[in-house]
Amino acid sequence: MMPTTNQNPNNFLTYMVILIFCLPSFLLSQESLKQQLQSTQDSIQKYYQNQPVKALDYAFIYEKIALTSDTLKYKAKADNFIGMCYYMNGEVDKAIEYYVAGIKKFEKLGDIWYVAMLNNNIGAAYQHRKKPNETIKYYKKALKGFEELKDTIWMANLYNNISIQKNELELYNEELVFKQKAMDIYVAQKDTQMILLTKGNLAHTYFKLGDYKKSLENAKYFLDSPFNIADQSIRVTVMLAYAYTLQKIGDKATSMKVINEVKRIADSNGFKEIAMKAHQHLASLHEDQNNYKAAFYHIKAFYALQDTLFNQQKDETINDLLVKYDSDKKDADIIVLNAENEVKNLQIRQSNNIKWALIFGLLLVSILAFLAWRLKNIKVKNNLALASKNQQISKALEEKNILLREIHHRVKNNLQVISSLLKLQSQYIEDEGAVKAIAEGRNRVHSMALLHQNLYKEDNLTGVNMQEYFTNLIEGLFDAYNISPTDIRLQTDIADLTLDIDTVIPLGLIANELVSNALKHAFDDVAKPILVVKLWENDGHLIFKVKDNGVGYDAVKVGEGKKSFGQKLIKSLSDKLEAEIEVSSESGTEVRLSIKDYKKIR
Repeated sequence: MMPTTNQNPNNFLTYMVILIFCLPSFLLSQESLKQQLQSTQDSIQKYYQNQPVKALDYAFIYEKIALTSDTLKYKAKADNFIGMCYYMNGEVDKAIEYYVAGIKKFEKLGDIWYVAMLNNNIGAAYQHRKKPNETIKYYKKALKGFEELKDTIWMANLYNNISIQKNELELYNEELVFKQKAMDIYVAQKDTQMILLTKGNLAHTYFKLGDYKKSLENAKYFLDSPFNIADQSIRVTVMLAYAYTLQKIGDKATSMKVINEVKRIADSNGFKEIAMKAHQHLASLHEDQNNYKAAFYHIKAFYALQDTLFNQQKDETINDLLVKYDSDKKDADIIVLNAENEVKNLQIRQSNNIKWALIFGLLLVSILAFLAWRLKNIKVKNNLALASKNQQISKALEEKNILLREIHHRVKNNLQVISSLLKLQSQYIEDEGAVKAIAEGRNRVHSMALLHQNLYKEDNLTGVNMQEYFTNLIEGLFDAYNISPTDIRLQTDIADLTLDIDTVIPLGLIANELVSNALKHAFDDVAKPILVVKLWENDGHLIFKVKDNGVGYDAVKVGEGKKSFGQKLIKSLSDKLEAEIEVSSESGTEVRLSIKDYKKIR
């Protein structure tokens, strides 16, 4: 049916009146929009640090105003503001969600600086969750943007941030590369304090790499500089590295003097974590002096502080959740009303400058805006009700996770106390065979303690990351047999797998036995000893291999598990995992397990 050409003149007149009244109103509203957004942004920045809950309410008001605009940049900035406020409130997952939404919008706008900054914010969120691999991924994305813009200040910040995460992953050579890049920028900018701070950090890096000479040089440079204005917490951290290195080079007297000063500063300033590490180092120094009574005193103090810090973290998490819930419930209505009143007052002040001829048009727009606001409020209330229920569920889940972490933490501590008691007991046993048996028992207990330590440190309470677990286990065995990485070259290739506890317990004990046997027996009169440890998946099986280039031994007895308790233990645990054992004694010894019965967490 064709439309008629006869238009009602009254309708035409109505359209013209609306156009005449609304067009000036629309133009004025654009200016008003910018002012409202700027005012709301000022409020966000005012409350962001000290009252993040209140800042979040203003961030949502900013988003509400931005959505009325056709400008994509306002909407992108709203995502960034909301993400920042969620991050400050400890709601990291929500922060990441809004950061990602903001990045997509800024990418459409071609705004390289904001894309880089939001990638940096996502990296900081993953760092808060202690996820170093994900953290590095987004820090590198941010670094790429700032390198393109040649923003050297942010480049240096990101080099430092990435180096910290490399340290968390114990990739110390890679950490050193990024620290040196940051140092080059600080030297070019003649930034004395950042040069000193980086020097202090390098003391720890070189210590971990075993380059004790450079560790001492950097520690002394930091500690002796007359321009150093670093606070006490940073200073004692560098002093810790200094004390550790002095012990390694044999200057135990100076190490004792430095670590006692560290403990004094930590106690007077309430640095519990530093004090805990000081007690641990003092226990090691007293043990070297055969002063076992003092060593036992300090190891007890170490575990007591460790428990205090863990319980304090747990209590703070619970209290934060409770305080946030109560605060949101009491203040939400007042904050929203105050914010809405500020917006309305701004509109009233602006409307006083508008001519009386625009009153009817503004009234019509106000009515439509009120209806839209009313509908939006209904939706917001429904969302708040749903969010409240989700928060209750999340709270219950968090309490369960805290309890599980506490259980794993207690089990780990009990195993470590058993290990310490065995070590002390061995000092009073003269039979060499009994001492070796106790040492082997301590290593097995240590492998179990590491497992529970990994469980309570990770978000996943039922699985263990094998890269971190095997790294800590093998380093512990090297320390237990007083073997330096320069004495025996260690090559590891551990797949990034997270396995369930029922798989890790027997596999960890098997690894403990195989590596211990290699360290004890394989390398007599071997010029360049090499120990290889690998773990990977292949065709539905988990493959674990330990190989050395040592003197070799009877492969038949190892396979059948008939020679010693350790070999019998390997055979029994392999049966539990439904594993096939292959042993080769060509050019050393290679033990390979093909495990059928295993379970991945992710």
